[in-house]
Amino acid sequence: MTEYDEPHLIDFSTCLEKMKVDPDPKHEADVLLLTCMDFRFFLTIAEIMKGIKYDHVILAGAALGAVQKERKYWGKTFFDHLDLAVKLHKVRNVFVMEHRDCGAYGPKGFGLLPANPDRKKERKVHLKQVKKLAAEIPRDLNFASFLLEVPPSIQTVTFDQLIGDD
Repeated sequence: MTEYDEPHLIDFSTCLEKMKVDPDPKHEADVLLLTCMDFRFFLTIAEIMKGIKYDHVILAGAALGAVQKERKYWGKTFFDHLDLAVKLHKVRNVFVMEHRDCGAYGPKGFGLLPANPDRKKERKVHLKQVKKLAAEIPRDLNFASFLLEVPPSIQTVTFDQLIGDD
């Protein structure tokens, strides 16, 4: 374990404050970030990661997507990306951002949680998948995981919002 050894942190900003970001513009990344595909979190993630150089892998369920066996190529895809991120961008940190109310964990996804699960059980089930993934991450990389709350006001992003009214 490393300086990021607190399991399944919720306070991501504290972890980023501890991280020593290299301001050198060379083609290296600080983090390989694995997140869920849920659109509700993209603006939040982009804001949180502002100033951090990172490669981004997106799989439904984040850690769950990488360790489940039903979609047999998802895990291979994640680890192929991780391998390339290390080789190309010298990534040394792997961060996984899980989130509450994740459809991939629910009955319409992989069925690990019921609809509207108890918060304690929800956290426990997410942590179990994160631990499975952590066990497969090469030991020379720093690993940290986070469980995001659902933002109180969800903004959807449209193409028009991204380009403005020029």
